[in-house]
Amino acid sequence: MFLLDMASLRQLLMSRWIAGVIFSGAVLTTFLLWVSERHHAEALQAIQFKQTVISAADEIQHRIEAYRQILKGVEQLYTSSEHVSADEFKLYVDDFTERPEDNSLSAIGFIKYIHLQQPETFRDLDMPIQQLLKQGGYASGTEEVAPILYVEPRNDANREVLLKNTFGNALMRDDLLAAGDSGRLVMSTHSMVDTLAPSQKNYVLHAPVYRGKLVDIPADERRSMLNGWVFLRFDVGAFLHEALHATEQQQLHFDVFDQMRGRGQTPLYHSHDEPYLHDITAVYSMSHALNINGQLWSLRARSTPAFEAVIDYSQANRIGLLGVFLSALLGGIAYFAVTRSQTQLALDKFNQEFNTSEQRWMLALESTGDGLWDWYVPESRIVYSDRWKSMLGFLPNEFDHQPASWHKRIHENDYPAAMAMLQQVLSGERDHYAMEYRMACKDGSWKWVFDRGMVFKRDEQGASIRLLGTLADITKIKQSEEVIWQYANVDTLTGLPNRRMFFDRLDQQLRMVKQNNHKLAIIFLDLDRFKEVNDSQGHDQGDRLLLQAGHRLIQCIDENGLVARLGGDEFVLMLSDAHASYVEHIAQKVIDSLSEPFKLEHSHAYVAASLGIAIFPDDASNKEDLMKRVDQAMYASKQKGGNCFTYFTPRMQEHAERRMQLSHDLHMAINGQQFYLEYQPVVNLQTNAVLKAEALIRWQHPVKGVIPPMEFIGIAEDTLLIVPIGEWVFKTAIEQCRQWRASLNPDFQVAINKSPVQFAAEYKKQRDWLKEILHSTTERNMVVVEITERLLLDANTQVSERLAKYQQAGVQVALDDFGTGYSALSYLKKFPIDYVKIDRSFVRELETSSEDGALCRAIIMMAHSLGMQVIAEGIESLRQLEILRDMGCDHGQGFYFSQPLRPDEFVAWVQQWQQYPTGVTIR
Repeated sequence: MFLLDMASLRQLLMSRWIAGVIFSGAVLTTFLLWVSERHHAEALQAIQFKQTVISAADEIQHRIEAYRQILKGVEQLYTSSEHVSADEFKLYVDDFTERPEDNSLSAIGFIKYIHLQQPETFRDLDMPIQQLLKQGGYASGTEEVAPILYVEPRNDANREVLLKNTFGNALMRDDLLAAGDSGRLVMSTHSMVDTLAPSQKNYVLHAPVYRGKLVDIPADERRSMLNGWVFLRFDVGAFLHEALHATEQQQLHFDVFDQMRGRGQTPLYHSHDEPYLHDITAVYSMSHALNINGQLWSLRARSTPAFEAVIDYSQANRIGLLGVFLSALLGGIAYFAVTRSQTQLALDKFNQEFNTSEQRWMLALESTGDGLWDWYVPESRIVYSDRWKSMLGFLPNEFDHQPASWHKRIHENDYPAAMAMLQQVLSGERDHYAMEYRMACKDGSWKWVFDRGMVFKRDEQGASIRLLGTLADITKIKQSEEVIWQYANVDTLTGLPNRRMFFDRLDQQLRMVKQNNHKLAIIFLDLDRFKEVNDSQGHDQGDRLLLQAGHRLIQCIDENGLVARLGGDEFVLMLSDAHASYVEHIAQKVIDSLSEPFKLEHSHAYVAASLGIAIFPDDASNKEDLMKRVDQAMYASKQKGGNCFTYFTPRMQEHAERRMQLSHDLHMAINGQQFYLEYQPVVNLQTNAVLKAEALIRWQHPVKGVIPPMEFIGIAEDTLLIVPIGEWVFKTAIEQCRQWRASLNPDFQVAINKSPVQFAAEYKKQRDWLKEILHSTTERNMVVVEITERLLLDANTQVSERLAKYQQAGVQVALDDFGTGYSALSYLKKFPIDYVKIDRSFVRELETSSEDGALCRAIIMMAHSLGMQVIAEGIESLRQLEILRDMGCDHGQGFYFSQPLRPDEFVAWVQQWQQYPTGVTIR
């Protein structure tokens, strides 16, 4: 019976039916595996979709961060310099605005904060504040304005908003003041070009700039120390297109919205795909929130049919075909062989699926551009991705799996910190880490990398069993940071520390001096006659001289000193050894070195240096006062003639305070009508007629009395107050001349002195007194402008054009103090001069000095040969008058005739002179 049953069983196992059952079971198993693999492929596609969307969001954040870094660099440009010119600003930002990959970046600029009641907010403008307000068309009564001073690139839209008041837009004003008061970067959804280009959506990043370091300014004082804002404007649509274009090519559709508080959502971007896609339900979709500088953006993505069509079912199809084949094979063999074969097949399939899943995981992560590593700690084995190896220059089969092979390539200065953090992860103290360090490449070069890792699995005791992580190459980022640091701290021409680095080092040294009870010496120097080299040889040769000067100064100091260039032709030396013998040795060494000729491209140049020396803490108790003291000492060296050094003394401070007080009083004098004019007669020596007078300004100070012009004219020129003072002198003198033309003589003229500073200011003005004369037919010969030889020495095309306009308007020009400066016949031939005025120093000794007599005669003959008339100044005796008349001198003035007179006294003097022309003086 048992034998029969075994036989029946053996027959049953050998029957086709059992083979069919085995075959059907195999087919069913194959079908289930095929369905499972298809689901796996679809799940992998969903993961890829999500990772692609996250990568797109990261790209948006990355580009926004790049714009923030650009703005930070421009902000540091202002922080490192007290004043940034338009050329310096353009030179710095051109690299960013001209990059072809940043088509969305439409403008980088600077908005100046101006409070009209606080002059310090507009003292550093390149133009008078009144001119700026007039050009910008600002409404009267406004105390705070914020004009756009600089903007690059200079296209039509940007030129349209140049000098416009951003405070005219209430929303922009709120954003700007929020940035200034908080000290942080603010993104505004409004811009000055919204009305110019309504089809574009422009957002603006604003970063405040202060007159000083933000950390040193209390929060409630930020507004008063606010210098302005640097801003970056970008086209949001173009920006998002650049960020998402690469991802859109992977057949994804994006919509981006700005979730504005209280105003719903604003559409910012919409992928440009086929219209019919909007009617099709996407298989994959998701929404991702982005925090863009405090604003919430919503990134909404969905798949397209093209994306869904690329799901890889090849592995499932291969499994299906293989399953059918094996099912047919298993149908022809015994049950035991089938079972064994199916078991082995299942094991093979498991290993294959595991390896395939791991490879897909590695591939998905490597799509970010980072290298991947997988560390099996108990086995002391690390699996590296091909990207990880290629990052260091290795081929896929060239790097072993030992952790030591990785760690020994870490830079020796970075190794201790890296190993310490890694040990904390291995011991269970940390779950993840992120750090930067340098790694040696295969060719021996170094790369900066950013290493991130996390614990994937721990044992029961908490020790790490498996770690996963990524390695990113950040070398270019580090190089960019180095370039930004160089721009912020190093002078681009000489390679010396610039103003920002110098003051940082000075702060450090002052702290050390206070702690150690030592002293510190500062030598401040300015190159004498450097402007002559710049004007005559050109700015490129001037830069060549400055570069050589910087190298010479470095040779003058040792390890106890620091040389920096503060700007222009100003250099400063900081000496930690403040002993007088050492400081004076260095100062003399500097003077001797800079006195040597400088080799230019085609010639040599000779300059000298004026040095000022101040000692901390003897001369000042803080950095600001120390620099003021050393500047005063340098100015004293210049007054001595230069090429010397001078220590600071308290008397210099008194002189500086007096100048400051007079400068303050000058502002009050203009508004307080404290100026008045006196007129000195100019007599025709051949006819005794009085048809001219020189207008001379006087200052009646309410406390100090009459202040001579020589005490305040120089201060007025330095502070540019000479411009409004000169305008008042002109209007007052012209009005007086009109009266005298009516009462004394219709051909009467008034001579008015003009300084080079007034010349420069007149050239820049859109409308001035010269245009008023050009529109008048009766006053064209009323004015004689007196200029000095210094103006002609510094003459450029602006001076030539101005003098030509004088001639066109009938305004005559007199060359004052001729013979005391750089007198040259070429000046008289080149420029339209009508009168030459002989300086009083030659007239004073005319009776006793044959040399002065010969010189006066030569000046008169030379001027007459060129068609000019001569006016002699400082005539104080009848004998001087007779000698000059015999020489043929045309006109004269001086105390022999009369001292300067008030208008009423002048009329009385003229009336008496007409009766007694041999000499009338009103005292």
